[in-house]
Amino acid sequence: MVVDIELIRRSPDRYVARALQFPDVEVEAVSREAALAQIREALTARRRAGTEIVQITIENGSAALQTAWPRHAGTFPDDEAYRSMLAEVERQRRELNEDTEA
Repeated sequence: MVVDIELIRRSPDRYVARALQFPDVEVEAVSREAALAQIREALTARRRAGTEIVQITIENGSAALQTAWPRHAGTFPDDEAYRSMLAEVERQRRELNEDTEA
């Protein structure tokens, strides 16, 4: 398991290490190496105690919102006003790109 550690040097002989995924796991030591070793030990002990991180997926609660846009995909293939609007958007983008390159 990879755990992100926030390591803060509070003074020349005081380091604090905190596991970002486990905010309650924090250690303090006199050196960087000691702080990292202690946080590793604390996380290992926590894992041995049965703590684990799992990922789950939950539904948004509105399947209609998640699937609404595909209904409209390709709705305007023969619409001249839509083509004109897209051409105007492309023209403006080219214009902006030219302005930023200059």
